[in-house]
Amino acid sequence: MVHDFSAPPRLGRRRLLQGATGLGALATLGPLGACAAPASLAGGDGRIRFWNLFSGGDGANMRAMLDRFRSEYPELTVEDTTLAWGDRYYTKLAMAGAGGRAPEVGVLHLGRLAGFAPGRLLDPIDPVLLAAEGVHREDFNPRLWDRAMVDGELYGLPLDVHASLCFYNRPACAAAGLLDGQGRLVELTGVDTFLAALDEVRGVIGQSPLGWNALMSGECWWTFLGLYQQTGGTMLSEDGTGITLDDDRAEEVLALMARLVADEYAIPGQDLVGYFVNGGGFVLFGNWLVVDFDNAGVDYGATPYPTLFGTPATQAESHCLVLPHQRGRGGGANEAAHRLIAWLVRNSVSWAEASHVPAYLPVLEDPEYLAMEPQAEYRSAMDMAAFDPPAWFFGTSSRGQNEVGVHLSAAALGSVSPAEGVRGVRSALRKLINTRNPFGEGSPA
Repeated sequence: MVHDFSAPPRLGRRRLLQGATGLGALATLGPLGACAAPASLAGGDGRIRFWNLFSGGDGANMRAMLDRFRSEYPELTVEDTTLAWGDRYYTKLAMAGAGGRAPEVGVLHLGRLAGFAPGRLLDPIDPVLLAAEGVHREDFNPRLWDRAMVDGELYGLPLDVHASLCFYNRPACAAAGLLDGQGRLVELTGVDTFLAALDEVRGVIGQSPLGWNALMSGECWWTFLGLYQQTGGTMLSEDGTGITLDDDRAEEVLALMARLVADEYAIPGQDLVGYFVNGGGFVLFGNWLVVDFDNAGVDYGATPYPTLFGTPATQAESHCLVLPHQRGRGGGANEAAHRLIAWLVRNSVSWAEASHVPAYLPVLEDPEYLAMEPQAEYRSAMDMAAFDPPAWFFGTSSRGQNEVGVHLSAAALGSVSPAEGVRGVRSALRKLINTRNPFGEGSPA
C-alpha cells in the first residue's frame, strides 16, 4: 500500500500561516524525507520523537515500556516528551501537525479523532507496516478498530480502553449477601435491583452507599452516556451533524441520577478515594482509581456498570497511538514509528498494570493479565464500551463533555427537572453542531 505522505494538510488559514516555514523544512529534507527504502530502518536516522500525556502511574508504566523497547532495539532512539494533560496538549499537537513538523508518534484519545483526522493533522497508519510488525485488524475489537478509521484509513492504533467502573467494597457486599461463590459482585440487573443493593449496603456500612459526585459535569457525562446507551438511544447522527437524542429515554436516565442524590445514595462533593478507603460501599468512576485503591490496601472488586436499562454498556475512552502530520513522512523514521506503536500494543500487558484494559486482544488471554485483580474482572468493558458521539466537539476534556455535562449535573442535583435537563442538553448540542471545528476548517466534522 502506497501513501502520498507529502500531500498538504487541508487547513486553510492555519496552513497559510505556516506554509512558508513548512516549505523550507521540506526543501531541507529533500529526497531523504519520503523515499527511503525499507532497508534503511536500521541504517537511517532511527530517531522517534514521542509526545504523550501520561503522568502518574500511567507515566511510570509508559517510561518502563519505552526502556524495554530501547533495550530490544538499540539502533533506534526514542525521545519521549510528556506534556500537560488536557486542552493544552491537544492544541500543541494540532499546531505541530498543522506545521507539518510534528513528532513521529503521539497519543490521542479516540473521542478526539473526529476533530483531528478530517483536517489532516494526522497521517494515516500504514497497515502493511503494522502487519510486518505482527499487528493486524483482527487483533482488535472490530468496533474499536473501526472507530479509529476515517475515510477508509486508520488514524489511530488503540492501545487500551479505559472505562467507567462500579467499584465495590468486598467485605460490605459480602455482609449484604451480594457476592457470588467466587467473591465477586452478583449481577445487579435493573434499576430496582441496583437501588435495593445500595439499600442493603447502606444498612451494613451505616452511611451513604455510593461514591458518585454529581457536582462534576464530567462525571455526570460519563454516567449519563453509559446509562443512556443502555437504553439503546443515540445522541447524534453518524456524521455528527444531526441530533438523534430520544428525550423520553434521556429523561428516564436523568431521573435516576437525580434520585441517587435526592435519596442520599450519593453525597455531591465527596472525595471518592477518601470515601472508599474509609469504608464506603460502591464508587462509580474511571478504572484509574485502581492505583489509588491498591496503594491504600482496600479489599475491593470492580466491574463495568450494572445493566440498569436493558443493554450492557459502560462509558469508555481509548488511548490511541497516532502519527501527527509530517511533511514528507516516510522512509526509515516512519518505519521505526510503526515498529514502536506495534511493539507497545503487543506488549501492553505491562500497560494493564496501570489499570487500563489492553486493546490488543491476545493480551486479554495472557495468563499474566488474567492473574491481575481486579483488572481481569472488568475486561468485558472492551465489549460493552460506550464511546462519545462521533463529533469534533466530543472526546476527553472536550467542549461537548463540559457544555452538555453542566445540564446533566443541574438535573442530577435537582436544580432543574429531568425534562428541563434534556432540553438543556438539546440546546447545547445544537450550539456545538453550529460551531466550526477550530482544528479542521472546511472539514465535514
